Amino acid sequence: MRDRLLKYLNYGRRFCGVEHTSKNGQDSINVTLLRQAKKELLVDDFFEDHSIEAIVQKLPKNQHIYLVLNNDKVLTKTIESEQQDGLKLVYKAFPNINLDEFYYEVLSEATKHYVALCRKDYIEDIIKRYSELKVAVIDISLGSALVGSISGFIDQNQVYTSNAKVIIESGSVNYIEKTETSSETYHINGLRITSQQLLSFSGALQTVLNNNDVKTNFLGKANELKNEYKQIRFFNLFLRSGGLFILGLLLINFFFFNHYFNKVDELRQLSEVNQSTKNQILKLDEVVSRKQKMVDDLLKSSGSKSSYYTNKVIHSLPNSILLNRFNYQPLLKRIKADNAIELKTNIIEVVGESSNSEAFSNWISSLEAEDWVSKIDIIDYGSASSKVSDFKIEMILSDD
Repeated sequence: MRDRLLKYLNYGRRFCGVEHTSKNGQDSINVTLLRQAKKELLVDDFFEDHSIEAIVQKLPKNQHIYLVLNNDKVLTKTIESEQQDGLKLVYKAFPNINLDEFYYEVLSEATKHYVALCRKDYIEDIIKRYSELKVAVIDISLGSALVGSISGFIDQNQVYTSNAKVIIESGSVNYIEKTETSSETYHINGLRITSQQLLSFSGALQTVLNNNDVKTNFLGKANELKNEYKQIRFFNLFLRSGGLFILGLLLINFFFFNHYFNKVDELRQLSEVNQSTKNQILKLDEVVSRKQKMVDDLLKSSGSKSSYYTNKVIHSLPNSILLNRFNYQPLLKRIKADNAIELKTNIIEVVGESSNSEAFSNWISSLEAEDWVSKIDIIDYGSASSKVSDFKIEMILSDD
C-alpha cells in the first residue's frame, strides 16, 4: 500500500514510454501510455508520429516520459567477454571512443554484452526540446537494451523491436541484431503488444518496475531528471491539495456561521415579538418614514435625467438594434430593510440584441460623441444565433 501511494505521488496513474527510432529511412517516434487501474496496468493508448511537437500535442497534460533513443544516432554492438566492468566493455567494443562526448549503456547477460553509445549533446538537445514543450523526461535508455527488463515476461525465444531482432534464452537476452522491421504481436502478462510498441512499452513499464539492470555513465543525469520532475509534481500537488484544504475550511466556517447566525436570528425575532404594542407602532412608523425618504431621494435623483437620457438613446437607435433593458443608475445590491440604497451613480446599463455588428459599432461611436457621455464600456457582445448577437454596455455619464 505504501509503495503504491509513493508511486502515485511521484508519477500519478499514467506511465509513458517514448521511443525515437528510424522507419524506412525516416525518423519515427513510438509512444505507449500505460494506465494503472487498481492493481493492474492497462495499455491506455499507442500512437506514432514524426516530430516531437506532434507527439507532445497528443500526450496528457503534465505527462512525464521514459525516453528510449533507438535511431541511427545510437551506435550498438554485441560482444563476448568475461569482463564485467562497463567502462572496459565499452572500450573493447569501441576502442578509440572519447567517452567525454558520449553516454553509454551496457546490458550484460553472462558473457554476452550489448553495448550502445550516443553523443551527449544529441541526448541533451532532445531532453531540452521536450522540456521547452513542458514534458519532463525522467529517464533514458539507448538502443534495444530495455528488452532485457521484460525478457522474463516473454515466452518466445525470438522477438522483434522496431528495428532489431532479439534472441532470448532462459529468460535472458542472448543476442541483439539490427534488422528490418517485422510486424509481430506478443502477449505480455495479458497485454497485447506489437513489435513497434515493444520498446516504448518497456520504457513505460520501467517507471513501475525499475528493474533495468544495466551499466551506464548517465545514472547521475537520470537521477537529476527524476528529482527535477518530482519537485515540480510535488509543487503542483501541494497547490492543488492546499487549495482544496482552504476550500474545506471555508465551507466548514460557512456552515458554522450559518448555523449560529440562524440561532441568533431566532432569538432576535423572539425578542421583537415580546416588545410592547406601543414600541412596535413607533418602530414601524420610523421604518415607513425612512423608506419614504429613500424613495423620494431616489425619484428626485433619477426622474428628469432618466427621461432625458432615455430619449437620447432611443432616438439614436438603428433599426438593427433591439433593446431588452435600460437601467439608469442601476442598483448595486438588492434593496433591504434598514439598509441604504446603493446605486451605480452616473451609469446607464443597456442590454439588447444586434443583427448588424457594423451598425452596432457606429451606434456606440455616435453615443460616445455626446457631451453627456464620458465613456462606453462593452461588457458583453456574443452570438445568440447565426444572425443575432446579444450585447450589454455600460455608459459612463459626464459629471454635471
